[in-house]
This record gives sequence, structure tokens and C-alpha cells, in this order.
Amino acid sequence: MLYRHCGYALVAAAGVLLSSAVSHAQEPAPAASKKIPLTAALVLTPEFCATVNKVGKKMINQEKFAVGKEACKQLEPALAAVFTSLARVEDSANTGDAQVVLEPKFDDVGATQKAFAFSNRELVLVLEWTVRDKSGKVLWLETVEGSAKRHIGNTFTHGSNLKHIIEDAVQNLTEQSVEKMASAPQLRRFGALPVK
Repeated sequence: MLYRHCGYALVAAAGVLLSSAVSHAQEPAPAASKKIPLTAALVLTPEFCATVNKVGKKMINQEKFAVGKEACKQLEPALAAVFTSLARVEDSANTGDAQVVLEPKFDDVGATQKAFAFSNRELVLVLEWTVRDKSGKVLWLETVEGSAKRHIGNTFTHGSNLKHIIEDAVQNLTEQSVEKMASAPQLRRFGALPVK
């Protein structure tokens, strides 16, 4: 009889825990942090957007990773969510009235090589961010890494897999950039200063 009551008690406790977990899972996520109250200029130079990394020694086996083109497509809309205003420019000398200037630079692009079509390979991108104020003073300097894995593919799927691994790695790099920039105390403090 005692065992039966213990069993009922355990089932009841499990039910309470389960309903508690379900109610917590249904709660809305906390609101995203506020934008940094700064006008920003994102410098995406033609050279940056044309960044292509070549892997392989022979022309026939050489792969080209056009990471710059994809980065220039993804960075601007993603970083617009971080600042109250963001303008894209091609030259750091033409940033207008921007309070901060965001300058990305690829430090490294590396891809593992695999011999078989269904072997997983990894693409790793390293981007250095420099954020300056109007006077050119560096406010924030950070290195961000993004990566993705995908099958190398056969003759028919290789091109598609190459495109997707670039998109995925740049997306990961962009997400890391947004997260680090949005939470950077130096930028938050600078944004809180009175406008001169």
C-alpha cells in the first residue's frame, strides 16, 4: 500500500514539473536589447566585396570562395538592427555625418579539402572589425569567426554545395558580428554620451 501511495506521489510530482516546463516554454522570449543610439556608416569597399579566396594548387582543382560578395549582401541589413541609423558607403573618407564608422576586413579564409563527395568539409572565415569615431579614434576592435560545414559534393552537386557553404559561413559570421557589436560596452557607452 505504501508503495502505491509513493508511486502516485511520484506521478503527481512529475505532472507538476512537466506542466511547469511547458508553461515556461510557452512564455514569450524577452524583448531584444535596444538599438545603440548612434548613426553609423558601414564601409564596404569594392575590394572587400570582391574578396575571393582560392583553395587548391592546380587550376583544374582550384576552388574559388567568393566570400566578399556574400558578406556585402548580408552585413548591411543585419547591422541595421544594431544602430538607430546605418548607411552603406564605399570609402571611409565619405562617411557624411556618421558618428561611428564600421570597417570590416577579412583576416583569413580557410577551407578543408576532402577526397570524397560525401565527406564533410568546413569553411572558416575570420573578420576583423574596426569601429572609429568621427575623429578617427578607434572605439572598438574585434575579431569575429564564422564557419559552416557541408558535403563537398560530386560533379553535379559541387557548385550548389560551394554556394551554400559560403552563404552559411557568412551568415554565421554576420550573426557573430551583430551579437558582439550590439553588446560591446564601448559602443554602448559612446552611444550614451551627449551629442556635441
